[in-house]
Amino acid sequence: MGLVLLLLTAPLLQVLLVGRSPWGGPELVTLAVVWLAMSRGPVWGCVAGLAGGLAADVTPPADGTMGRTALVLAVTGLLAGRWQQGRPLPEGRRREGRPPLVGAASAALGVVLQAGAAVALGDEPWRSVVAEAPWTLAWTVALGALVSPVLLRRRRSPAAAEPRVAMRRV
Repeated sequence: MGLVLLLLTAPLLQVLLVGRSPWGGPELVTLAVVWLAMSRGPVWGCVAGLAGGLAADVTPPADGTMGRTALVLAVTGLLAGRWQQGRPLPEGRRREGRPPLVGAASAALGVVLQAGAAVALGDEPWRSVVAEAPWTLAWTVALGALVSPVLLRRRRSPAAAEPRVAMRRV
């Protein structure tokens, strides 16, 4: 529930806090999508990317092509969820990805794809993207690598793994 709330408030926090910062900052919507995808899986990641991207596309000052961020974040969420699930083993089990590596790589992918899409669609000139991208990439990758293991460890706590019983038999 907390990650969904973060996803819904991330575009507003991005504009109010990060957008006004003189030294730049992370892409909060990208991080929210990556963290949700890593904890819930690729389908949730894709849906979260689409919803978070559309919210980011319409949050003022909306200056780019509508749906650009939604498409990029949907792909990022899908891939982050797949990378976290890992590859199937012969016995039918799965080998999970390493959270810091998956979080950092997914965050980097999201930032690079957004910058590439902005240039490809003509929303931003190449020079401005090259000037801003390294700082945004550094902030986003650092937060993605540092916070991902903490979120996944909290999600997999033994108390959370026990199923809840709706009715008990007498």
